[in-house]
Amino acid sequence: MTRDGFGRPVCAEPPAAAGRRPGTRLYLDTGADTGRRFLALSTDLPVALSVHTVPPGPVGELLLPFTPLERGYVQEAPVGRRGRRLAQLWTRKEAALRLTGRGELAAADAIDALSGAREGTIVIPGSAAGPGGTAYVRDLPAGPQTVACAATSAPAPGVRSWRANAPCGPAGTHGGAAAQAGGVQATDTATA
Repeated sequence: MTRDGFGRPVCAEPPAAAGRRPGTRLYLDTGADTGRRFLALSTDLPVALSVHTVPPGPVGELLLPFTPLERGYVQEAPVGRRGRRLAQLWTRKEAALRLTGRGELAAADAIDALSGAREGTIVIPGSAAGPGGTAYVRDLPAGPQTVACAATSAPAPGVRSWRANAPCGPAGTHGGAAAQAGGVQATDTATA
């Protein structure tokens, strides 16, 4: 196990027993919402994951880090669907920013997660903090009150994701009670 340039884990050479061809690289990333941990795995492409709970109630003040087009998209939805739309856009932006290593969530209002949604692309403009690039995003199954998104550096046939069935452990632990009890559930493979 090694790490890529942004510190994400990479399995540089899978064991022969894994059945993967020599040279295959496995990339993974983790994310958590208030109640669960998620893991995303991609073959031969870096992957970044973002997971968030759908916000309850009015979303007006939460619209600040969004473009005017995105704000309109959220506000045109029925009141009961606005929180899900907002969380979906946010996870797409965050996954794309994490993938490119920018980590500048303060610049999220300059990134459009809606225009390229049909193709699954988000363009990250370059800045002094990093070169930018294009992220290929896909929504992942996460549950009724949670949204998740994975971003890869090129179109990918799929990203495999898992979620823990038990609550997260204390900060700084890897899976807490879920990992110790083996409470992990594979979700569907998401395709671009």
